[in-house]
Amino acid sequence: MNQRNLPGLGRLLIHLAYLEEASNERGQSSAFRLVSRFLMKQLILKHLFLMLALAAALPAWSQGCDTREEIPAQARTSMENAAQQVFDQASRGDTNALRAASAPSLQSGFADVAGAISDNKAAFAGAHAQIRAIFLLDTGPTPSADGNFVCGVFGAGGQTANSAEFYIPGLPAGKYAIVIQDFIGGKGPYALTTIFQESSGWKLAGFYIRPEMAGGHDGIWYLQRARDYKTKGQNHNAWFFYLTAWDLMAPVKFMDSALLHKIVQESNGIQPKDVPAGTPVNYSANGKTYSITDMTVLHGENSFDLSIKYTVASAADFNATQTDARSLATAFVAQYPELKDVFNKVWAHAVDSKGGDVPGFVELKPTAKP
Repeated sequence: MNQRNLPGLGRLLIHLAYLEEASNERGQSSAFRLVSRFLMKQLILKHLFLMLALAAALPAWSQGCDTREEIPAQARTSMENAAQQVFDQASRGDTNALRAASAPSLQSGFADVAGAISDNKAAFAGAHAQIRAIFLLDTGPTPSADGNFVCGVFGAGGQTANSAEFYIPGLPAGKYAIVIQDFIGGKGPYALTTIFQESSGWKLAGFYIRPEMAGGHDGIWYLQRARDYKTKGQNHNAWFFYLTAWDLMAPVKFMDSALLHKIVQESNGIQPKDVPAGTPVNYSANGKTYSITDMTVLHGENSFDLSIKYTVASAADFNATQTDARSLATAFVAQYPELKDVFNKVWAHAVDSKGGDVPGFVELKPTAKP
């Protein structure tokens, strides 16, 4: 099923470099690297509690974030009602009503919202939503350049069970509500995150649907298996399972929580050298050197595949390029046979500068639960 990370909040959430098109490829690696940036702030967060006493002295307009428990009852109820209305309209496929109640910043990209609702029609069928969390973000009159919103109480060790952190640089001045809902309908569990901008009422400014299961398993299952593979020294399997665990448990890719932070911490130091981390890596096989630009997990309801992208001078000769791509996939599996234990297929995509993309794959086992 085609999953999308949808735009909102105008240019910011439409063009966030950290979010990737999720049409069967959700770009977990780049999202994971985004969250890793939070680790750079760990020392600050560890000592954040020392500054809480100073909060009362800050001007009322300072940038801040309130959790569900901290939001005044009347405002919280209005946010809950707005989120429930969006869920009901999406469940009915009433995109006209959704568009009418959207902020101007979302209007230009509303086709993506409509597409996501259509793509997830089966998931919405007969579904009932339950609110998981609500956050109220206030930029003040002058938003900070880094767009870092710290929500809830942080302890000496950093985040706590109900805290969260959002990284939304360039957010226009104003107040925003982020509401995370979980729902189960005709298909497995999903998370719906809606972002509202305060403008004479709450206007829809962001809409994100993400599955919470892959191959019949949830994020906790993948996290435990990642730990098992890490203990065995199978770093490729461990790394990809950590990525999948994070992907399934992150409602949006610009959020950090105690559990998401822990996943990143646990995975530190095990990323294989032949898995790109923002820049291409050279991989030698079949008597040549491949420039690998991306390596991600593709997971669906009943499939769990690995996708490798590499650059070629030209993909014009389809047959020859496909043979080359298949050879790369075969060589990678031969070097790391443990991949056979978890993946259904390994795909290699030969991509040229003109946008040509020729895939080749090796099947490891029939499509089934990993």
